[in-house]
Amino acid sequence: MSHNPSARSSSTAYSGLPSQKELMQLAREDPQAFETLRSELIENTILRAPERMQLRLRQLQFRIDGIRRLARTPLGALLKMQALMWESFLRMDEALQNFDTLTRAKEGATVNSRGAQASAQIINFRTRG
Repeated sequence: MSHNPSARSSSTAYSGLPSQKELMQLAREDPQAFETLRSELIENTILRAPERMQLRLRQLQFRIDGIRRLARTPLGALLKMQALMWESFLRMDEALQNFDTLTRAKEGATVNSRGAQASAQIINFRTRG
């Protein structure tokens, strides 16, 4: 099996990646080679991202590496990383909800506490003149 991240095989689900079976075998038989491959794949992914996103991706990877390093078990690391992702998702969802509320308010619509759009009949008043 090739350990080159750019090597392609017909058994890969995603271009350039070994199959899950190959990755499991590599991790079991040569953990250091697995870690090297993992690092190379992560670095290649970051380098393919737009330049404006690369710093943020490196910061995120630093956090993930710290979680992996401090966790007592791989499952513990997985659960911490899952919590990190959920936290990020919930912050993004909250920002989206706030944006939606602001957008609706600017369009003249109001939203009640349940998120439903309120409606009202508009009555025109004549000005005295």
